[in-house]
Amino acid sequence: MRLTLVFASVLLAGCGYVGDPRPPALNIPKRIEDLGAIQHGASLRLTFALPKMTTEDLLIRERGELDVRVGVPGGGEFNVDAWAPAARRVPASAASANQDGAMVVEAPVGEFAGNEVFAAVRTSNPKGRWSGWSNVLTVKVVKPLEAPTGVSAEASADGVRLSWQGEPQGRYRIYRQAEKEETFTRIGEARGLIYADKTADFGKSYRYRVQAVQKAGEREAESDLSATMEITPVDTFAPAAPASLTVLSGVSSVELAWERNLDKDLRGYQVYRATGDGPMERIASLVESPAYSDKAVESGKSYHYAVSAVDQAGNESAKSEPVTITFQP
Repeated sequence: MRLTLVFASVLLAGCGYVGDPRPPALNIPKRIEDLGAIQHGASLRLTFALPKMTTEDLLIRERGELDVRVGVPGGGEFNVDAWAPAARRVPASAASANQDGAMVVEAPVGEFAGNEVFAAVRTSNPKGRWSGWSNVLTVKVVKPLEAPTGVSAEASADGVRLSWQGEPQGRYRIYRQAEKEETFTRIGEARGLIYADKTADFGKSYRYRVQAVQKAGEREAESDLSATMEITPVDTFAPAAPASLTVLSGVSSVELAWERNLDKDLRGYQVYRATGDGPMERIASLVESPAYSDKAVESGKSYHYAVSAVDQAGNESAKSEPVTITFQP
């Protein structure tokens, strides 16, 4: 009898306590909380990220359906569950998400122009158990904006000048893709049909696109992007002519000075001189500083001086206003 009791005690000691049995996991996805929207052309572009965890904080390994709804608000106090069945369901599949679960869904909204619409989304597991509805967005739908047409680009003295056809007083975003860049980047915004890209460099290739944009309630509506315009601007533009040239007689030279040229691609200055009634001849090339000392002068003779500026591409400006001096050491 004693042996039996000892044996039973050993068995009990070797068994761990399992605890109360747990119910099977429901695997319901967490609700989407980052739904965003912008009207793009005749579509409402909805963006959001699919949940990675269930409401029980378990990793989601297999997804079910997506339910994306867009529609006008109903009467009375808003209730998303009452609104959803009457709203339009937009075709969407979780399979189109990227590796991070980010989704972009296009919902046609042309019929809603001038009205306010709501948008919401939910997702299910493979057994059809649905998450709660996402944050509900309110969007003011406007008449779809037309994409700018006839985009042209030409080199200008300070970069690239863009122009296009569209609403004369409209707002436009400008996108640019430079050499070796993989994507377009927004570089500015214009009011009207002209934009100057002052950050473009001569000799480099660029691609441009333009997009119309308009305020729509608390959000913005945008058009499709224009066709792409490519350009490699070439510098054929001379710098500004030097200003305020002055000359003074020195001990054995005529001293010249002028205002510094502010062109960003300045290479140097050319100095010209005429003796008496003779022709202007260049006496110095690519002087770096805005000053020059002319030592090849003779007492009592009259000299006429002028200066020009030269840029890195070899473009030469007009000559400055000539200045005359009779050398008296």
